[in-house]
Amino acid sequence: MRFLLVIVLVLVLAAGGVLVGAVAVDQPGWAWSSVLLCVLGAVLLVVDRFRRRRGASSLAQEPPAAEGERTAQAEPVSFDAEEEPAEEDTDAADSLVVSELAAEVVVVDERPRYHLRACAWVGQRETLPLPVREARELGFSPCAVCGPDAALVATARAATPE
Repeated sequence: MRFLLVIVLVLVLAAGGVLVGAVAVDQPGWAWSSVLLCVLGAVLLVVDRFRRRRGASSLAQEPPAAEGERTAQAEPVSFDAEEEPAEEDTDAADSLVVSELAAEVVVVDERPRYHLRACAWVGQRETLPLPVREARELGFSPCAVCGPDAALVATARAATPE
């Protein structure tokens, strides 16, 4: 994800440079190159967004684990079990949806993230179940390993008739 953001940032900076150059040398045709670089960056962001949502919806279609049961994730995730997992990147619209849900997540005492029950990082740690709304109110943030916000939003959207 960060690699894509670096590429988009480079494209935007290049577009700005081309635009300044177009104005400096009075070449309006170069300005169109600037627009094309910005459009390319936007297309990359949209494609990445659809790819991430598709991955989140496939997670949401898995049956929920039974009480106390841990399941392995579909893809192996590389992480250090002792270090805190990164925070899931959640956009504002999804954050708003999650903040209104009563779905249950789990937290580990003295840790800042909330997780799905099947999170590989949680493993055999002792957890406390909380409604996701309450976990957010208490200052917990979503885990990047299990992606609870993406999975909960996909489930909520699938359950809502259009």
